[in-house]
Amino acid sequence: MRRKQIYLDDTSERGLKRLAARTGRSEASHIREALQRYLASGSEAVEDPLEQLIGLVPDEQGPDDVAEEHDHYLYGTPKKRA
Repeated sequence: MRRKQIYLDDTSERGLKRLAARTGRSEASHIREALQRYLASGSEAVEDPLEQLIGLVPDEQGPDDVAEEHDHYLYGTPKKRA
């Protein structure tokens, strides 16, 4: 196991202390259990906002030199090679 430190607001701390006293288990064991349940629920899967862009634009064949000349296609600058 790895040691971690967390900050709790006063209400959460009091509730955790009461729960540990009532069950006879450590505060840390309750935190671990709650975290395991949370992770198992899939709630931790916050999607990368950039991944949401995938599929917004239809796949069309673009210019062959778009990797080299992206500034030209994005900003209208002159092409690097003529």
